[in-house]
Amino acid sequence: MVGTLPALFFEQVRARGSALALRQKRLGLWRRLSWLEYGRSVTAVAAALIDAGLRPGERVAILGDNRPEWLYCHLGIMAAGGASVGIYPTSSPEQIAWLLEHCEARLLFVENAEQLDKVLALLPRLRALRRVVIWDAKGLWGFTHDQAVFFDAFTAQGEAALQASPALVAERLAGIDPEGTAMIIYTSGTTGPPKGAMLSHRNIVWMSAALLAVNPLTPQDETISCLPFAHVYENILSVFQPARVGYAVSFVERPETLFDNLREVSPTYFGHVPRLWEKLMSGVELKMADSTLLKRVLYRAALRLSRALARKRAEGGRPSLALRAAARLADWIVLGPLRRQLGLERLKLAVCAAAPASPELFAYFRAIGVPLIEGYGQTEATGVISIDSATDPRPGTVGVPIPGIEVRLAEDGEILTRGPHVFRGYLKDDALTRETVDPEGFLHTGDIGVFEDGRLRIIDRKKDIIVTAGGKNITPAFIENKLKLSSYIEDAVVIGDRRKYLIALLLIDEDNVTRYAQDHRLPFATFAELTREPSIVRLLHAEVDRANRALSQAEAVKRFALLPRRFYEEEGDVTPTRKVKRRNLALPSQLHRIPRCPGSFLGTAKNTWPRSHISDT
Repeated sequence: MVGTLPALFFEQVRARGSALALRQKRLGLWRRLSWLEYGRSVTAVAAALIDAGLRPGERVAILGDNRPEWLYCHLGIMAAGGASVGIYPTSSPEQIAWLLEHCEARLLFVENAEQLDKVLALLPRLRALRRVVIWDAKGLWGFTHDQAVFFDAFTAQGEAALQASPALVAERLAGIDPEGTAMIIYTSGTTGPPKGAMLSHRNIVWMSAALLAVNPLTPQDETISCLPFAHVYENILSVFQPARVGYAVSFVERPETLFDNLREVSPTYFGHVPRLWEKLMSGVELKMADSTLLKRVLYRAALRLSRALARKRAEGGRPSLALRAAARLADWIVLGPLRRQLGLERLKLAVCAAAPASPELFAYFRAIGVPLIEGYGQTEATGVISIDSATDPRPGTVGVPIPGIEVRLAEDGEILTRGPHVFRGYLKDDALTRETVDPEGFLHTGDIGVFEDGRLRIIDRKKDIIVTAGGKNITPAFIENKLKLSSYIEDAVVIGDRRKYLIALLLIDEDNVTRYAQDHRLPFATFAELTREPSIVRLLHAEVDRANRALSQAEAVKRFALLPRRFYEEEGDVTPTRKVKRRNLALPSQLHRIPRCPGSFLGTAKNTWPRSHISDT
């Protein structure tokens, strides 16, 4: 087996040659890049880094949105023997400074003038940082700085170094220790400051093969890169597996054009967080609700037939010829065109991961013919511990653990795992590493799970489980997922530890609720005003009632609050993968002590929510 990720990548370059590797949209047109072009760019970056004095094991950081240069630098750093450190492009200057100081990055790649502005004022205090390399020169004409250089000039230095010493990169590549750190991924920090998880080349190379044993892919497949590369999820989709298989990666233009880009590319493999899949589902449901009676009838009938066919097969029976024929006709008339409209008609593997999701979400997409499955893992496990099978899915579970690893449950139900996927440890924090990986080599995930017929089902985060005043253990993720099935609820946080009842903090789906308000001629000027409109409160009241019908009495939400502003990553409300930072939103012990006035809030000083928005249900 190839020992390092860049060695695996260069094998793919030699094997695929002129075949499509990357696709980027510029000025309205998709630009194609071959594996040979990809390989040359990675080699030039690696040579430039070596020529600049990068020593094996030193860290280099990358700050920018998804584009080919991100991957050139990411793989080039590793090919030069360094460790790549991704920084979320939404990071504030202070967050960037903390990460750069913590990892002691020698060099930083930045995307454009916007990201450069965040960094320039930091340079005097960053002792380890020697140089900043800028990808996009737009808006920086005439800019000069002793520590800054543009990407084209930087790679030209690398090409000159290669002319002088053609084996420069190959020699460095041959000396890389597979057990050494390939990349450092800073965790999202839902429970405190970010932690730098060190992934080795062996971790990554092993994972790239293990995933394919469960859900095979081919060089003819295509995916879209849209999640941040500073997260392990996007690395799996657009770096680890393409280096193993050789499929093509297309870059989303901007986050807001994702749906358009999906229709243009029509990928065969696509992964995203639950919120995106929930948004797709709610969008379809609302459009169908506004369509003609005939379309609504055909859509509902097609879903019923598809679900009946799936249910019959799940029960082990043979569907009747009439049912199969009717379902095929419904797919041809209704569901097939729907998939084409969404850009999902070619999907053979769709993954939902990085946060909990409702089984109903997976059942819905499988009913419309999209093979959506759930995956489970964490950065410390190189991204994946368990993933469902596209050929034999079980909604509500995350399938069986990937082959070659051990997974067991502790006495309290915590999921423990051991194997070649367990990370090297946390950068500069041996004590926390020892807390996370026990002496037997088991990684303590912090998640509670159960096995059902050999398949793993995730209950919730251990620290998030609510114990009510009556001693009942409640898993908030289950309730929150029921609430988020509503087209009008973007996010939900259930609180109620040591309380007699549960409270749901609800973030409205701005697009869908705004459309509802416009259709019903409800006056509002701001997001906050929209949440205070009595008709909107009644609308959400009905949605909470609907969710409660699927819950037990102990799980039912007794009160809810419509949060008066959006969740912002920059404000610390959510992580880059849209996981809510609960500790910043809920202080239920203060609920009844806060007076009803515009200046009083439920929450912390940083993230606060008006008490007067809490409604009984």
